[in-house]
Amino acid sequence: MNTSSAPSLAQLINRASRALARDGDAALKPFGLRYAQVPVLALLSDGAELTQKALAEAAGIEQPSMAQLLARMDRDGLIRRTPHPHDARSHTITLAVETAARVTEAHRHLADLDKRAAAGFTAEEIDTLKDLLTRLSSNLEKANGLE
Repeated sequence: MNTSSAPSLAQLINRASRALARDGDAALKPFGLRYAQVPVLALLSDGAELTQKALAEAAGIEQPSMAQLLARMDRDGLIRRTPHPHDARSHTITLAVETAARVTEAHRHLADLDKRAAAGFTAEEIDTLKDLLTRLSSNLEKANGLE
């Protein structure tokens, strides 16, 4: 690997992702939350009830990783699992009542993180970046047969 050349697109995206995760963890720590939990928290907001499989698919997270994430969230009292009414093999997952209030406040801190990350960008540049990242994700999902 030639270390003197400019970073690749994948390296730049990875670096940005790690920086967001690091800063996201710092922003969420006072609420007892982790940045990795954000997709689950968002999907379960507003009283949604989803299965582990539905959460994994919607978040784009592999089932084993989702199972580990949910186990930690359950251990920490962030979610509630109840038997699924139509499938004895699965559970519906909801946010614990106490978690909803924390999520509302944490959302404000994540919005501040977005503002810091996009400092100096115009609204048009932010829209372009969102479009490009969406297309990039779509390309990768197609290539992996996920779309």
